[in-house]
Amino acid sequence: MTAATETQIPAIGQPWPEQGGTYVGSLMKDGQLHHLVEPGGVQFDIEDVTFRNAAEAVQAKGEINGHNDWRVPDQRELMLAYINVPGQFDKEDWYWTSAQYSEYLAWAFGFENGNVGNWHKYNEFRVRPFRSIIDSSL
Repeated sequence: MTAATETQIPAIGQPWPEQGGTYVGSLMKDGQLHHLVEPGGVQFDIEDVTFRNAAEAVQAKGEINGHNDWRVPDQRELMLAYINVPGQFDKEDWYWTSAQYSEYLAWAFGFENGNVGNWHKYNEFRVRPFRSIIDSSL
C-alpha cells in the first residue's frame, strides 16, 4: 500500500479536518501530485486586499484550523476550485491569484463565470487562503 492509500483522502468538496478545511481536488505541480485544501468557505476570505498585500494578509491571518502554512492560490488552483467547489466562493467579487501579469497588473479570478482577468495591483479584491499537501507526504 502506498502512503496515499493509507490516508483517508475525502471526496472532493468534503471536509478534511486533519488538513484544515475542505478538499478542493488535486493537480500536478513540478512532477508531484498536490492535494488542495481551502479552509471552509467565504468566512475565511480576507477582503479588500491589494495584490501587493495579498501574501502578507494571508500570513497575518496566522493559524487557521490548526495549520499555519496557508498561502495565496495560483490561477490553476482557483480554476480547479471553480470546477469542483464553486459554492465555497463569493460569486460577486474577484479573488487574487499569486501570479503577476506585468509590473502593474496581476491575475484575478471571478467565480461568477469562471473568468480570469489581469487587474491593476492596487485594486482591492478577496484572497482565499489555500494549502497544498504533496501526495507522497501523506
